[in-house]
Amino acid sequence: MNLLRRRARAFTLIEVMVAIAILGIALVGLLGLHHQSMQSVIRAQQTTRAAMLAQAVMTEAELERFPDLGFSKGDFEASFRGEFRDFRWQRMVEASGTFPDIRKVMVAVQYGPKLTQTFSLVEFLHSPIPPDTGQGQAVTP
Repeated sequence: MNLLRRRARAFTLIEVMVAIAILGIALVGLLGLHHQSMQSVIRAQQTTRAAMLAQAVMTEAELERFPDLGFSKGDFEASFRGEFRDFRWQRMVEASGTFPDIRKVMVAVQYGPKLTQTFSLVEFLHSPIPPDTGQGQAVTP
């Protein structure tokens, strides 16, 4: 009777192997979720950095008050030495078309592996100097 009780309470080898297999499958799933979570955090950090850097380039355009028309590009080595090696910026300044005293400023920051991702900002800047409309005011005597 004692021997039967001991056998009834113990696990068989097959039961232990099944339990370990179930545990292994669950752990692989959890590791996959952890990897996805870490990738999401890294993507969020990169996007935040790109947004911050795009705003820095846009701020430079705002400080110019009414930037010259044209295209420019560069990296962030001069401002942030060694900090943002995988980030490049481009800035395009265009006339608005309708209003001569407004310029459209587009800033794009490329980042990520092989610079495959882009964060963009667009802003319209107004000239602090009123435009000359060519219509002089008549002076009445």
